[in-house]
Amino acid sequence: MQKLFNLLFILSLFVQCKKETKKAPPVVEEPKPTAAFTYTLPDSAKFLVYQFSSSSTNYKQLLWQFGDDSSSTEVAPLHSYRFPGAYHVILNTTNSQGYWATKEILLNVVDPNFDPTKVGENYIKTIGGTLSVSRDNGGGPTANEGSLRVIDEDDATKFFQSGFAGDLWIKFEFNSPVVAGAYTMTSGNDAWDRDPKSWSLQGSTDDIKWITLHTINRTQWGANERKKKILYFFDNNEEYKFYRLSIKANNGSRDFQLSDWTVNKKQP
Repeated sequence: MQKLFNLLFILSLFVQCKKETKKAPPVVEEPKPTAAFTYTLPDSAKFLVYQFSSSSTNYKQLLWQFGDDSSSTEVAPLHSYRFPGAYHVILNTTNSQGYWATKEILLNVVDPNFDPTKVGENYIKTIGGTLSVSRDNGGGPTANEGSLRVIDEDDATKFFQSGFAGDLWIKFEFNSPVVAGAYTMTSGNDAWDRDPKSWSLQGSTDDIKWITLHTINRTQWGANERKKKILYFFDNNEEYKFYRLSIKANNGSRDFQLSDWTVNKKQP
């Protein structure tokens, strides 16, 4: 019995050794993937819609990123942008062994009919509504330098507010929602350091949740640029009933001034 046990033990060791010395088959390396693509504008009248087409090779999966928080796994996707602008378009490809390739371009989506020197109607005048501010002039909204002066379209008047502390807002509630795409601001008649320097334009449907549409964080008017109107454009296709200037800083004064503010249709 002991001899039989010893024989079985030796045989088991032999089988294990045979298993341990068996070589794995060699791994065949796949060709490396490439990433390449072309794009076209199928219809010049629809300048926001681009046709992309991959000419990549040796891949198993691909992923498009269009630069506007959207993506696709199609070989030839037709993509619609919401707004003009500069977009980083990226195509990534991978093979089954984890090798990858990428191609990136900067795509300028341009409205051929856009005129940066022109702006559409001032909705504050054509639609109408109600102005309010977080803190008014001491004489009230109808005073000589009260808040209502900021929407009278007269650069000889202004809204003046003392005790500025970086928490001023100017809000307009429209009689009906509008899709604004531009606004103007006009500097006051004196004291350059009272001019707004840092602000955001925001929109809201309910006066509770606010969406930032445009932001400025640098000086806009020089000391000699009094009563000067500046036109600002922003991308938006949503209707908002409320628009608000949230002003965080001026050029250093404890007082604030703004001659005029309009909220506009983007183009005539």
